[in-house]
Amino acid sequence: MEEKLAAYLAGFLDGDGSIHIQLIRQVEYRYGFYLRVSVSFHQHRTGRKGLEWIHDQLKAGYIRNRSKDMSDYIITSRPVIRNFLNAIAPYTVFKKQQVKQALEILDAIEQIHSKKTFLIAARKADSFSTLNRSKRRTNTANKVLEVWNDRDGHTPVTTDSVSVKTDADEMIIAGSKIR
Repeated sequence: MEEKLAAYLAGFLDGDGSIHIQLIRQVEYRYGFYLRVSVSFHQHRTGRKGLEWIHDQLKAGYIRNRSKDMSDYIITSRPVIRNFLNAIAPYTVFKKQQVKQALEILDAIEQIHSKKTFLIAARKADSFSTLNRSKRRTNTANKVLEVWNDRDGHTPVTTDSVSVKTDADEMIIAGSKIR
């Protein structure tokens, strides 16, 4: 991405954009959840042409009309998001911390190979949500633990994340072994 475009898009993200990391419940998936990363830009419908221009530059994602007055351009492809965030990182001002943490979470997602590493990524998503002042967030790392405990037939004593034992292959959290 050209430097001028990266700087422009960083400013657009700072002003009229969002980065979201969501834990999505999906029973069929290995861990019962997955982590969705998305970048979105928002404009009044009168500014939709600007979103279409950005879409043409990035060649990824989709544009939707959210309400009678608003349009959103949304990107959910993790490789595209990683390239985008790396390109704009030097130019962000207000969302510098979100960009940095989102890149760290993308790394953590790539490292998921067990319940333990999934939970590490989920905790990073919990931390990220505080940067966005999320109001409707219901799926958290603690919710993942609750679901795992229910699914495995255990009743947790607490849902607080308390590391009792940790080694390379296992950790015990809230009285449940996580492999």
